[in-house]
Amino acid sequence: MKTLIATLALLMALSAPAQAEQASCEQIAELAKSIITARQQGVSVVKMMGLSGDSDLVEMIVVDAYDSHRYITNEAKARKASNFRDEWFLNCYKVRND
Repeated sequence: MKTLIATLALLMALSAPAQAEQASCEQIAELAKSIITARQQGVSVVKMMGLSGDSDLVEMIVVDAYDSHRYITNEAKARKASNFRDEWFLNCYKVRND
């Protein structure tokens, strides 16, 4: 439940397109981790997309998260969340420093 609340707070903070564009790579990475964690906990894609507001960036992260497998063990879920966060950070960093 704490993860869902954190995800909601991040989604609201970055729901406007202009705010998402100004977000740091660290903020985007943490948002991505929150979204994949919610996905791993069984939150529906419909609910997550409904929370994304008008932000194309948030929608892209949600789609990417729900295109990935859902894991059973807590260890696998945590590993997936860390890897997903790091992938989004690295992608953001590459785009902004190209």
